[in-house]
Amino acid sequence: MTEKAKDIEQAMLQFASEKQAKTLMRFFKTGKGQYGEGDHFLGVTNPQTRSVVKESWKNVDLEDAVSLVKNKWHEIRLCGLLIMVELFLQAKKKKDDTMMREIFKTYTTLHPYINNWDLVDLSTYKIVGFYECLHPEETLMDEWIKPGHTLWQQRIAMVAAWQLVRINAYDKVTERAEILLTSKENLLHKAAGWVLREMYKHDDCGIDALECFLEKHIGHIPPVMLSYACEKMSEQERAMWRGRNKSVSWEP
Repeated sequence: MTEKAKDIEQAMLQFASEKQAKTLMRFFKTGKGQYGEGDHFLGVTNPQTRSVVKESWKNVDLEDAVSLVKNKWHEIRLCGLLIMVELFLQAKKKKDDTMMREIFKTYTTLHPYINNWDLVDLSTYKIVGFYECLHPEETLMDEWIKPGHTLWQQRIAMVAAWQLVRINAYDKVTERAEILLTSKENLLHKAAGWVLREMYKHDDCGIDALECFLEKHIGHIPPVMLSYACEKMSEQERAMWRGRNKSVSWEP
């Protein structure tokens, strides 16, 4: 661990709470056989973590952030990821494509440590998502979304697509969601449904794209994905789509 990373680790440790850690371990499913099995929590809240990020990110570099992301403590990994986000956004503001590429490539090599939904959701769309928008030739996420990759690689690929909604890349969004239709992972159904919902919210073309997707797959779309995707529709529209859905809920 770098010296600066050690200082940040110490700042995080000051917020540790055994009581809060037990709550977080239950919330993030760290029990045997659960998706977060074996993860370690300090009991640090997100606002506390963000306060450390705010105080430190301007004085650290990518090497320090990587050192934090490899930490055994969940909240310290989150701290490192949020620092990476700040470094990426700074590079984006400066139009430093070399630095953005380095952060993107580094982030993707760290995927074994980005191993719960909050770690994915709070970092991916601002690093991977923005990078994909700037570099449409990048295809790594189109591979990660496929079966055979880890739950968290697939979720990274799906959540990153939220930024694709902003540039009206609806075909790519629905292609990724389509791959997850046969997954048995509720966490992937939720992620796909969430991004499809954002498509619906974005503009009339997004509404059309979602309705075409639902029309094509309504007979077998997982109920959780459907529920999230239809969240911003009228009650009448939601009831109509639910009534046409013949799928059976997957076991979590």
